[in-house]
Amino acid sequence: MSESYIQDYIKAGKGVIAAKKLAKRIIKPGTLFLDVANKCEAEIIKNGCELSFPINLSLNEIAAHYSPPIDDITVIPEKGLLKIDVGAHFNGFIADSAFTINLDEDPKLQNYVDAAKEALDAAIELYNPGIKLYELGEVIAQKIINRGLRPITNLGGHELKQFNLHAGPFIPNFKEKLHNQVLKPGDAYACEPFATSGVGRVENGSYSYIFRFVKKVKKNMSYEQQGYMNKIQKNFGNLPFSPRWIINNNLIPKDKILRTIESFLGRKILDNYPILIERAKEPVAQEEHTIILDLDGNKIVTTQE
Repeated sequence: MSESYIQDYIKAGKGVIAAKKLAKRIIKPGTLFLDVANKCEAEIIKNGCELSFPINLSLNEIAAHYSPPIDDITVIPEKGLLKIDVGAHFNGFIADSAFTINLDEDPKLQNYVDAAKEALDAAIELYNPGIKLYELGEVIAQKIINRGLRPITNLGGHELKQFNLHAGPFIPNFKEKLHNQVLKPGDAYACEPFATSGVGRVENGSYSYIFRFVKKVKKNMSYEQQGYMNKIQKNFGNLPFSPRWIINNNLIPKDKILRTIESFLGRKILDNYPILIERAKEPVAQEEHTIILDLDGNKIVTTQE
């Protein structure tokens, strides 16, 4: 890695910061999820970056992966915890950040938000060369437990590499010594504590709204399907995408999109990201920043306003 790559991470972070600021201004009860998604994603592009994944707008017990589908009519409710997870990339170097809005400022729910924030702040403070990933998990868990809540143990942070959102090593949200990789200069990670009053684990929901191209298939493919497959790969690479983007880029006729996605999932051309639901259906708060160490080992939080 060179200094120029670090500047690309920082540039991506500026796109994410702009989208988060916009989200905070426009999110209010009665607003369509779809409007929030389209405007915030457009803000990233307006700031000279590209999208690294569809915006996640996950409410209450949905911990992650709800992104408005085509023609979504869901509106932001009067109360609850809404998690906004935003990603951008510049030259393939990704910034990933999330925050939680307590829609009616409920004091009980604010405890969840504060727990996730304190956990993230503690992890950022500790994030230095020589620290093991499970040591970050230990401080994350302690801050959340101190507030009478539980960390979600089967979600956590992830290493970022060029055009690779989940590059391998994992930052656990508790002390799990299996994750004993050591931080070193040049490393970039998204750190994301989740706090809940539930059992502290998520399970897959029945629906997926985010997809990713995995591989090409040639056998038993019509010319039309081959064309659609090639367009998806060319436009989105191996990064996650929303079917909304297929419409925005005029890749597939609207009435054929869902059928094409179902077919491509069945043939392993695409992978999917099911919504993730807290097992006890309890509310979840999330906070996330992208943290990098430059070549001298100095810490840069690229998505912090």
